[in-house]
Amino acid sequence: MRLTSFLLILLTIVPWASRAAGATVAANPAELQQGTVAMRTDLDLAEKYIKQALKAAPDNPEVHFICGRIMGRQAGDAIFSALSYAKKSLTCLKQAVLLQPDNTAYRRGLVSFYLGAPGIAGGDEDLAWQQVEQISAIDALQGALAKLNFYRQTEQKDQYRQLLEQSRIDFTAHAEFHYRHGLLLQEEKHYTQAFAAFTAATQAAKDNADVYVLNAWYQIGRTALFSQQQLAEGIDALNYFIAHAHAADDLPEKAWAHLRLAQLHKLNDDNALMQQHLGYAEQSNDKELQREIRRLQR
Repeated sequence: MRLTSFLLILLTIVPWASRAAGATVAANPAELQQGTVAMRTDLDLAEKYIKQALKAAPDNPEVHFICGRIMGRQAGDAIFSALSYAKKSLTCLKQAVLLQPDNTAYRRGLVSFYLGAPGIAGGDEDLAWQQVEQISAIDALQGALAKLNFYRQTEQKDQYRQLLEQSRIDFTAHAEFHYRHGLLLQEEKHYTQAFAAFTAATQAAKDNADVYVLNAWYQIGRTALFSQQQLAEGIDALNYFIAHAHAADDLPEKAWAHLRLAQLHKLNDDNALMQQHLGYAEQSNDKELQREIRRLQR
């Protein structure tokens, strides 16, 4: 497995870490913020800043966590020094956990590393599971999410399904479990049940900045397209998504929603609306999206 395989996962857990560490933000050195910003465009500069931050605040867990992310991304981009960077990433992530052992986000960072990195770089499923168990002991909700992630990453489909079904009951107010259940049902082409699961997600009271609620609205539209059923509901759902979604890495680009609307309107034999939404979709530079547009226009 390549070193790059765990990098995207490390990126996705940053919001969890930032919120969990919010109480100590005031103590964060300026170099931490500078390194976090630089990481988007210049990894070498980000590495320079995070090394300065480590010297300025050697006991700050957030500094070590961001160090783990930066070194992890460097490992993904490097050739000859990839293993060295991966080991630095692991060292920083472990230190973040050591400094703040009750922070489940930092432990999830370790889980992501252990599951994504090759063995030669420190990857280890047993160590990942140990962290999952620690997370479960700290917080039941975060433990359920960590276990689901572990089962998904290790392709334990039966365990994933069983835990997901139970978690929807135990944490019924949380949109994420209903959303993930909908994805599972959609993948298995149980479209009627998928509609119900995604609808439950849109009605759930608790969510992470509406990420799963908005994703569920989008998936209602996709499910209508795949099943060629409940087209009106699918169109309404995608229009809702376009009206309310904000630009974020964990949400589909609005251009994709316009493409799905064009596809649904084509099923409805509404050429005018199909062309209207194709026009919006064509403004995107996404190559995969452009291929889908060309297929629809044939």
